[in-house]
Amino acid sequence: MDVVAALQAADAAIQDAISLLPSLIDGVQIEQSQINVRSLSQQSPLRELLLVTLLVAFQDDLNKEIPPMLEDIFKINIPDSYDSIVTVVTMVILFYGAAFLKDAATKTVEDGHLRHQVNALISDLARSTGKSDEEVKKIFDAKYGKPATVKRLVKTVQGFFLPSQREGGAPVTFDRQTVERQVVREVPYPQEFSAKEDFEKYQSLNDVTLDIHAQDKDKVKVGWAAVPKGITDKRLRMKLIEPITASDIWNKDTITADIVLVHHLAADGYVPAEIQVLGIR
Repeated sequence: MDVVAALQAADAAIQDAISLLPSLIDGVQIEQSQINVRSLSQQSPLRELLLVTLLVAFQDDLNKEIPPMLEDIFKINIPDSYDSIVTVVTMVILFYGAAFLKDAATKTVEDGHLRHQVNALISDLARSTGKSDEEVKKIFDAKYGKPATVKRLVKTVQGFFLPSQREGGAPVTFDRQTVERQVVREVPYPQEFSAKEDFEKYQSLNDVTLDIHAQDKDKVKVGWAAVPKGITDKRLRMKLIEPITASDIWNKDTITADIVLVHHLAADGYVPAEIQVLGIR
């Protein structure tokens, strides 16, 4: 049953990958769940992308199932080149979602193996598409910025990694490259995500100017508030994270800090809600 759940999760991730192609690659349109490529010039980024050897984003147990699944879903024969494009985007989706789950579980952004894996995959995709890392990340943030899409992402990631987690975080093989156990083991084990706090998003930002609007010399978790300039004009709750202490910023009106910005999931998408101060410049 775990393999069935993983196949269903792969199905959902592939469909999301297909829907992201027009945002990532010039010259590709999606019409009636098919890949349609307009006439391409010799300089088209797609032509260059087809020459790049990309990783295949599926576990060993699923490898033999993926090509027919792709063809069944989209009712077309997908050439190896297109399969590579779809699967590399699928891989980013899965690890992007896994990192989201870890952040939600730990209530912050940790610089661990999983985060490094996501950043490396985004960089690979950026180089292949001619976009910057930040542009690629914004495309994924926009895709998974509403309640329905982020909840589907959670379900997809939980289903896909379940067979590996049943085996204690077994390594996941992507074509000729293996994602090691220490990365997979950081993906939280499936749990019920239902409370609004479960879907908070955590964003790491450096050198942010904070206008401090409320202070409490005796506390670090409550009594503090600030406006992060250039991000929002709203006053947000602020927490000081060790080793930062209240005395470090007491009586200061403005500071420059490294922060984690916590976003709450609202009906229209994510909105900034809380500042975690990690360091002071």
